[in-house]
Amino acid sequence: MSIRWISVFVGLALVVALAGCSGRKNSNAPATTNHAGRESNALPPNPSGWTAGTDLSKFDLLAIDFVDERNGWTVGDISPEGGPLLHTSDGGNSWQVIARITEVFSSIQFINPTTGWMAGYAGRIERTDDGGRTWKTQRIEREGDVLNALFFIDSEHGWAVGGRGLVLRTTDGGTHWEPSPNPRVEDLWAVRFATPERGWAVGEDGLIVATTDGGATWVQQKSGTNKALFGLALLPSGGLVAVGESGTILRREAGKDWQAVHSGTLEMLNAVAAADDQTLWAVGSGGALVTSTDGGNTWAVVAPVSARHLLAIALLNAKRAIAVGRRGAIQKLQE
Repeated sequence: MSIRWISVFVGLALVVALAGCSGRKNSNAPATTNHAGRESNALPPNPSGWTAGTDLSKFDLLAIDFVDERNGWTVGDISPEGGPLLHTSDGGNSWQVIARITEVFSSIQFINPTTGWMAGYAGRIERTDDGGRTWKTQRIEREGDVLNALFFIDSEHGWAVGGRGLVLRTTDGGTHWEPSPNPRVEDLWAVRFATPERGWAVGEDGLIVATTDGGATWVQQKSGTNKALFGLALLPSGGLVAVGESGTILRREAGKDWQAVHSGTLEMLNAVAAADDQTLWAVGSGGALVTSTDGGNTWAVVAPVSARHLLAIALLNAKRAIAVGRRGAIQKLQE
């Protein structure tokens, strides 16, 4: 397992056993305290439209997902007593704790306002059918397993990827999960599918693997980099954008090879999301923000509004986005 999530497990007895290989940055900027008594790393106002909000919790938020422009969820780290799953029904203006989690969850996805899944540490996968209020464990914890990301393309077909090349797939909504043979052993950090057959996963050392049979088999694609890749976005047109270590951005048009794109930053880019075929945002260490308005061909660096690391982002549309990260940090874009 990469040390990408070492900070997630601070205070947990298992952190020493999980130290690994990639060297992902996790330094913290000095924090101030806002009127609500929670930490804030807000910098001067940003003309781009991004603002830093009041921290949502004291825990690192590792994943965020919106199923429409109003309903979203975010989840992440825990203490020995557990942690929060938060939900918004007003586009991120306000958030409420709707459930308590007892494991670290690094990925969450909903396919409609009621049905969703979470995956995380020890390979645990849970499903909800009431909007996140209650959850059913679909895959129990297994020693040595770590799941970093999951993706469902519909109510039946889903995939999860994680440490040491672990790939799982389901064709019945998560009732059964089966291992998917992967020829590589590097940690995988993100997965996306364009159809129930065609998908990609990215990970350590620039690894990109692809499948054309729903994950029954995987083949490696040439990335041209040895930098870890942490985020992956699929454009409606079928194009792909991957982001990662040292500001790495790779782009692939449908049916073509992966190409490196200049990002303008050396910060670690942890996540990327696309609103449409033109608009993308990526976020990362030190509050890094980079954006593209031409489908990922060129990128512009936007001044950060917080020094806090950003770990996940969701785009509600081309002009609205929400990013979350270290110690409950939340940032909003509203142009």
